[in-house]
Amino acid sequence: MKLVRTEILEHFQYATLSHCWGEGEPSLRDIEGRSIYNIPLTEALGKLQNFCAVALKRDYLWAWSGTCCINKHIGNEVQKTIPSMFAWYRQSALTIVYLSDVADTDSFVNNEWFTRGWTLQELLAPRTILFHTRDWSLYKNLASSNHKTDTVVLDELETATGIESRFLTNFSPGMDNVRLKLQWASMRRTTRPEDIVYSLFGIFDVRLPILYGESAEKALGRLLVEIISLSGDVSVLDWIGEPSQFRSYFPSNITWYRSLPSPLPCLDAEERPLATSVLRNLSDSLFMSLCPRFLSRSLALLGVTCDVPTILRRTPVSSAPSGVIELYPFINAPLPRFFSRHFRLPCIAYYVTMVKLQRADPSTPSYTYNVRASGLVPLRITLPVKLADLTKSQGALHLVRPWHSKLLGPSAKPDVVTEEQLSKLKEPFNALLLAESTQNYGEHKRIATSTLITAQPADRAGVLESGVRIFCIV
Repeated sequence: MKLVRTEILEHFQYATLSHCWGEGEPSLRDIEGRSIYNIPLTEALGKLQNFCAVALKRDYLWAWSGTCCINKHIGNEVQKTIPSMFAWYRQSALTIVYLSDVADTDSFVNNEWFTRGWTLQELLAPRTILFHTRDWSLYKNLASSNHKTDTVVLDELETATGIESRFLTNFSPGMDNVRLKLQWASMRRTTRPEDIVYSLFGIFDVRLPILYGESAEKALGRLLVEIISLSGDVSVLDWIGEPSQFRSYFPSNITWYRSLPSPLPCLDAEERPLATSVLRNLSDSLFMSLCPRFLSRSLALLGVTCDVPTILRRTPVSSAPSGVIELYPFINAPLPRFFSRHFRLPCIAYYVTMVKLQRADPSTPSYTYNVRASGLVPLRITLPVKLADLTKSQGALHLVRPWHSKLLGPSAKPDVVTEEQLSKLKEPFNALLLAESTQNYGEHKRIATSTLITAQPADRAGVLESGVRIFCIV
């Protein structure tokens, strides 16, 4: 029985084609019920014929090409097939990449194939890839059976895509490295604007409706809501540029993810022992007396009172090791949630106490401000518009750190946190600038910036004093 199964699987192994679509690509209607070799030859059909010939030469009896293996005239089939395209490439025995404008001796580093949206998943999903040049010869005549295992090709792929080889050779779809995947896609384009988002559904392993005709901005918003809802990953908020007209906390375009946040420095080893002594002395006084003032404020949302839970004092675990103190509220903070167009985001909040214009360049435009916030080291923020113009109808400003318990590390426990995890609370972080609405109590809007805001807590006591607060952002 095992032998029969093996024979069947080998018989139905198939090759897939990846290429840049051109004019006159043959559709299912063009080839259905006909031999592709008996159809009047065109440039696009010649590409399909050569693909099938290469696949057959490598002993594959089945070949799959997105141009003619999807019936694009039936809406239901498009809805089912597009989200499944990642699986088609992942399950193929071989993906043949055709680079129509690369000659035998050329490098493919600057090729158009690396700028297209759909080809990102066609690069990441297959386990075995072979690149072919204009005349269908193997790239640089490399005889490797898999260019993903060829060091020469891998080096060029890293240069062409900016993607590390570990992702190219062993990619897993899902919610890991969310911000990095968005950055990869931000460098690419599609003919239909919303396709740049749809091409990511398989990469993130999400099932969302394909709604051709919606704007790319709305499609991106739907994807980001799904990512946060499923993973709680708040790194998707690390973008700079123009905000969405529908949700101030999301960007208007995926290109605003091009600037990848720089790794933030960690505390020096000699700083970490300070965490225990400072926090042990302050945990009863500051933590238990000041935090509730920040966290018990009610938020009026569409006539519904949204109370931020008051932090309850917990009895320390008697078996907790020496040097460990309790940070229950930070570990058990609620997850980010969406309610209609409102985004309920847990944050460590710092109230802005001073804003002073430091430099202005209206021609860019660019406005740099010196900012002070309670609990933070003084910092600078650069905006594309004057802050005064943005805040005419706004109230208080806050710099916030979007919070998720995972930021303390995977081993954080409900009642205790280690010294090393505790030190993370004082590390620099990418902050959001929020302005409170003067019209709708409890609502905030994000103010988009020209550069990422890197904020540094002044001390751990300030973090405890700030606590975790829920912001309703629109």
